Amino acid sequence: MMFRSVSAILAIACMSADAFVPSRTLVMPQVAPVMQSKKSNFASQLSYSSPKRKSAMFMSDAAAEMPEAEKKSFLQKIKNAMPPANERKKMLPLTMMFFCILFNYTILRDTKDVLMVTAPKSGAEVIPFIKTYVNLPTAIGFTAVYSKLCDKYDQKSVFYICTIPFLIFFAAFATIIFPNVATLHPHAFVDGIAATLPAGFGAPLSIIRNWSYAVFYVMAEMWGSVVASLLFWSFANEVTTVDEAKKYCK
Repeated sequence: MMFRSVSAILAIACMSADAFVPSRTLVMPQVAPVMQSKKSNFASQLSYSSPKRKSAMFMSDAAAEMPEAEKKSFLQKIKNAMPPANERKKMLPLTMMFFCILFNYTILRDTKDVLMVTAPKSGAEVIPFIKTYVNLPTAIGFTAVYSKLCDKYDQKSVFYICTIPFLIFFAAFATIIFPNVATLHPHAFVDGIAATLPAGFGAPLSIIRNWSYAVFYVMAEMWGSVVASLLFWSFANEVTTVDEAKKYCK
């Protein structure tokens, strides 16, 4: 009996052992695919992330090289904008000449009105008279003289002949005439004439009374129309070629 009972117990134990073995074989195939899928996902992430990292590194290198390329392009633009050596010999003096002419004209334009308006026994009503009866005849006379000079001399000589009298007058006005206006202006003489003439002659008499200011006004007006507009551009047209004019005078 005891042998049978022991046999029965061993048989049950073997059956139970055989029952547990398939469960172990079923679990292992389920774990292996999960591990393989995780490994494949990690590898795919590495494979996808490596081009991104490479592109990021390339973009950073390109961004670092961009300022240098921009500096080179900016310097190249400045270098291309500079005229050649043979053209600089003409363009730089012409530029400085034009700058000085415009600088003088700006000062003269503001000074001439102040002198005439603030002169003794004068005012703003003098400006139309001086423009009509003094400035206009002077411009017409200069046109005739300029045409005669162009027939006899070259443009370079005409430029010097017409510009030097302006410079001499302005230098004399600043050093000799303006400091002695009280002596040079005929106030007593004009007052005697004004006593016998109607009041409508007040503006023309103010021009005679302050004749140095009137001459300065006319010369300042002529400087803008003659030197800045006529003489300079005639001289520049004489010394430059057609290609240089198209390149720099746009």
